[in-house]
Amino acid sequence: MRNPRKTLVLSAGVAVATIAAGLLLYGSFRRSATAHASPAPQLLSALPAGAPTLVYLDLAAVRSSSFYQHHPDKGPIAIPNRDYADFVSSTGFDFEKDLDHVVIASWPAPGKAQSKSVAIAEGRFDRSKIRDYATRKGKLDHQQGHDVFLFPTGDQTGFVSVTFLDDHRIALVSGPSIAPLFANHGDTPGADPAGDRAARLDGAAAFMITRMPPIPDNPGASGGAPAAQLLSMGRSVQWITLAARPEGDDLRISLEGECDNSTDALQIKSALEVLRMFGRAGLESPKTRQSMDPAALALLQTVLTTAEVTQSAERVRILVELTPDIFKLGETRKSE
Repeated sequence: MRNPRKTLVLSAGVAVATIAAGLLLYGSFRRSATAHASPAPQLLSALPAGAPTLVYLDLAAVRSSSFYQHHPDKGPIAIPNRDYADFVSSTGFDFEKDLDHVVIASWPAPGKAQSKSVAIAEGRFDRSKIRDYATRKGKLDHQQGHDVFLFPTGDQTGFVSVTFLDDHRIALVSGPSIAPLFANHGDTPGADPAGDRAARLDGAAAFMITRMPPIPDNPGASGGAPAAQLLSMGRSVQWITLAARPEGDDLRISLEGECDNSTDALQIKSALEVLRMFGRAGLESPKTRQSMDPAALALLQTVLTTAEVTQSAERVRILVELTPDIFKLGETRKSE
């Protein structure tokens, strides 16, 4: 279905998740000596409990990152969108400078139903200017004691609901109602498994936690026993956690899979080691080296060489620590 030309530019705070995911490699998430404690727990507690996917992004840390300062291209992050430019012009808000933190909770929907998501963006907002813009581009509603701005989206939800929680926080909810924002907040033990996992990520400046959907049976699939074994290992993975944590001038990235038993976790670790071996061999191929972007080649070589693959009980983890030298590697390859 074609989206209308006038999109919800306020949702740039949510869409920035895609941009920041790329910055996990080319940005940094380093806390300065004067930085306060991570706001992740407080922001996450404002989300409804029970979402199978949680995302947290500390964009203020990206901007203050010493790791990022080593990147040779420090050009601005730009969204080439006319509506976004109109939003910046009308409100003075620019997520590159004014958006500090984003948390997102998402629930998939069965079949063709529309998924549900709730996001909270924290930063510096000119409330009166944003209100004027919102009333001009959307429509105003009143729900649960809040002014709610409804913006048409062109998809099955029909609208995105936007409301101020205070002068520094905006909530975005898929659909025409902000009721999901005030749903259960997980006081019952075990009611928020993704949130419980997020609590173990203290110090991470960015993370995504998601429960893996069931892998359906495919009786007609070929591949025999090896394919069946891969499917079995895939079905064993219940949760995936991707996190980035600052370590001085470096950036530590962790990808963890949580299985339903330790035997499958050990098998997945062994499979990853085999894949690493084949990957390193493949990158040594002259044809591969000629066809790949030098910076991408240098990055992959470093990751495959330095990555740690570990297994503890039901968990398998890939740990990569990137240093500013990764940028030097890319520049060296380009000059060859």
